[in-house]
Amino acid sequence: MKGRAGIFWSAWAIGFSGAMIPGAMLAVVLSESLNGRIWGSLGIVLGHVLLEALLLLALARGAGGFLTRPSVAVVVGVVGGAVLTYMGADVVAAVLRDPASMQAEAAPLPAGPVVTGMLVSGSNPAWLMWWAAVGVGHVSMALRLGARGLGAFFVGHTLADWVWYGFVALLVYSGRSMLQGPVYLWMISACGLLLAGFGLYFVATGIRLARRPVAMAPATEVWP
Repeated sequence: MKGRAGIFWSAWAIGFSGAMIPGAMLAVVLSESLNGRIWGSLGIVLGHVLLEALLLLALARGAGGFLTRPSVAVVVGVVGGAVLTYMGADVVAAVLRDPASMQAEAAPLPAGPVVTGMLVSGSNPAWLMWWAAVGVGHVSMALRLGARGLGAFFVGHTLADWVWYGFVALLVYSGRSMLQGPVYLWMISACGLLLAGFGLYFVATGIRLARRPVAMAPATEVWP
């Protein structure tokens, strides 16, 4: 990986390893696109990118060791998982409570798209652990070229997010006319269940990690 061009392209390629993993971000982007809110989907990606910019600055200031602490994995797993579970359950409850209203008003977001993107990313332990396992080392190599190297990494990494989630959003948005009636409600419910399922998994994993002895493996060894 030589020069800024090498950092950019490697960050872009490796960025897909995180972006393409099915998870909470994908569920929310799918939900927004199904509701015909393409700008909402892109707003969620923007929130995700802004949070990654803040995390990248923190890593540049030496926060990499903090991310690998098992205690961080426990707190993020339990608290973040609970937030994701609530968000997913709220969508499913809205469908069950008044399906006709859901057809007319679309599934709600807990906040604006940008804030929701930040919430979904920040409460997702898998996102944080990806950075601990993959991002920290890559950022340290980019920093050898200073601020320009870090900038090349950020642009390349976030471009992977824009390309993947933008493609998914446009694909679903363009075909949403075929996803009306019961199909729409089933798909929205599936997105909510997916979000809640990831949340419950993260809570359970965080609790299991908390019960281990103090001298346990680093967080990057226990999260997927």
